[in-house]
Amino acid sequence: MLQKDGKFFVAGHRGLVGSAICRALRRAGYENLCVRSHAELDLTEQQAVRDFFTAEKPDYVILAAAKVGGIHANATYPAQFIYENLQIQNNVIHSAWQNGVKKFLFLGSSCIYPKLCP
Repeated sequence: MLQKDGKFFVAGHRGLVGSAICRALRRAGYENLCVRSHAELDLTEQQAVRDFFTAEKPDYVILAAAKVGGIHANATYPAQFIYENLQIQNNVIHSAWQNGVKKFLFLGSSCIYPKLCP
């Protein structure tokens, strides 16, 4: 059971999924949301993520953050996308574990369209 007064870190709160999660949490009565923009916290920077978790001590983490760019960008820079997304996931997952996060939800994303879709 999630505690109503627990602190939720929603990484990717400005994106499509992350913003919807924040709205749903607020509608359900969870008001203690901790969010940071990319300018405030670069999730690819290990020390910055460590410092954030040490200072904020979230109880719950929802990881909806990722480098995204659509089909063309993914096809043009596949190694860069996977590299940065692995940095994000590894930094956040490890810092959450080190800081005793109670629950962690990790959302993956991909750019997939049916081949023959009109």
